[in-house]
Amino acid sequence: MIRIVSIGKAAAAGVAAAAVWEAVLRTFQLSGLPLFDIVQGLGTLAFPDGPVLAWWTAGMATHALVGALWAIFYAYFFWSWLDWRPMLQGLTFSLLPATLAFLLAFPQLDLMHQSSEIVRVDPVGFFSGLTWREPAGLLLGHLIFGAVLGVLYTHPVGYPAARPPKLSHGAPMRTSASEDRHQAPPPAGFLFATGIECSYPTIEGGRWRHDQMEVTGHYRQWRADLELTTEIGIRYLRYGPPLHLICEGPGRYEWSFTDEVMPAMRDLGLEPIVDLCHFGVPNWLENFQNPELVDALRAYAGAFAKRYPWVRFYTPINEMYVCARLSTLEGAWNEQRRDDRSFVTAVRHMARASVLMAQAILAERPDAVFVNSESGEFYQPCCPEPEIVRIAEFENERRFLPLDLLYARPVSGMMRSHLREHGMPDEEYAWFMEHPVPRRTILGVDYYESNEKLIDSHGRPQSLGELFGWYVVASQYYERFRRPMMHTETNRLDARDGPRWLWRQWHNVQLLRKAGVPLVGFTWYSLTDQADWDIALSRPLGNVNPVGLFDLNRDVRPVGLAYKYLIELYRGEAGFQDCPALRDLLEPASEPWHGS
Repeated sequence: MIRIVSIGKAAAAGVAAAAVWEAVLRTFQLSGLPLFDIVQGLGTLAFPDGPVLAWWTAGMATHALVGALWAIFYAYFFWSWLDWRPMLQGLTFSLLPATLAFLLAFPQLDLMHQSSEIVRVDPVGFFSGLTWREPAGLLLGHLIFGAVLGVLYTHPVGYPAARPPKLSHGAPMRTSASEDRHQAPPPAGFLFATGIECSYPTIEGGRWRHDQMEVTGHYRQWRADLELTTEIGIRYLRYGPPLHLICEGPGRYEWSFTDEVMPAMRDLGLEPIVDLCHFGVPNWLENFQNPELVDALRAYAGAFAKRYPWVRFYTPINEMYVCARLSTLEGAWNEQRRDDRSFVTAVRHMARASVLMAQAILAERPDAVFVNSESGEFYQPCCPEPEIVRIAEFENERRFLPLDLLYARPVSGMMRSHLREHGMPDEEYAWFMEHPVPRRTILGVDYYESNEKLIDSHGRPQSLGELFGWYVVASQYYERFRRPMMHTETNRLDARDGPRWLWRQWHNVQLLRKAGVPLVGFTWYSLTDQADWDIALSRPLGNVNPVGLFDLNRDVRPVGLAYKYLIELYRGEAGFQDCPALRDLLEPASEPWHGS
């Protein structure tokens, strides 16, 4: 497993752990307990007869350096392998350097202190001459080192929610951007897209933010990332400006980052699908239970559209179902709750905000297009047991709830009773039925291997793998909502299997188009590798998920080359160069979309 390592944090933790080791054992020394003194042993090599301050300084510097090196080794090759408490993990790791110190380093150190010429080394004789103070001092010192290291090195990625980073201006582009080199996307061409993974939920009770743009280096390398997008031949980019860093308070916005990124994107001929809220909110809004979220997001959407009036495509809130589920039913993010009432509350707030955000954007750009990206989920009962079947049926209704409210589609009697029981009054439900989103909407259905789930004999969902595939799952969403569709996310955790998975998803897209579904786009998500999505961002481990078109060194992966070839192969074909479903969507019309 490749992981992202905070070298500076690891080195600092190693130095601090070495200092605590020295402080504790020095205290024992001064108290009369004659344990082995590693600092004196190292320092007197350089100053055998020097003053205390000289040998202590030299010894402590060497001790701290070795501690930093061991800490970096720990961060790369040991940390997070054991799902134990940090201190216990550090203590376990410390047994390795302790063993090596006793068997190798300590004998070498002793030999280096000897003034006479060494002709023959007798390891058995050497160890038989030791007293208890040497192994006791080394073991105790390393245990102290490991405990402190384990406690200090715990969050290699992300940052404290209360101390967000300062955004970089970005590395220079590798080549100059020009309108001659990068042509603007066709007005109604099929949307071959990728995205910058931009999730930023809080974890650990809201104290830590797992910001994927920071983790993957996009804040530092955004210029290069934009250029890599064009190198693949992609003109449409799902892009989420960091809401939590931009929206500093009611009506207060920090635009300096987007004021650089958005014009650069336009200069390169990229058309963004702007993702205004992606799995997180600013600190001052806390989480999705806060009713102030609705007005805050409405105002933010209007302010963004006014500042960047050339942006045409928007995703007001990404994957509302997934966001609500992981925040309120599975306890992974944000509010970290596990109850139905919190789920309903989060969905109410996000769906209402999404409707009002669309209205605010249309006030600034009347021809804006909305890509409502949602995870394509499906639940299969494991057996015909009535209660298991009932749970599966309920979950298959619940997966649609945010979109039902967004598109003003009446829910089933079972779901309506559930909403009443868990806090949605009839007048609020009626508001949703009277305020559908505008006509110019694209239903984005995301699909990953984990999207299909089995309700097991205990009534709990388990990952089922790809049983039916995107064609079947997306068809269910189309039959329910009858909107133009786009495959808005997919990837594969196994990089070796990425090209096969890409073509498999593309064949699903072609099959659905042939079935008469108005499909307007396809997306491999994301441009670069991600981190910790194998555990749904629930912990800041920094484990790299090799799902990108490019790795985190910005070197192209095989799936990147495969996607480039796919785009070159199909972009000029009839139905892709000019996509009738997208052209029809973009034509001026006042009536809402009713499907075919």
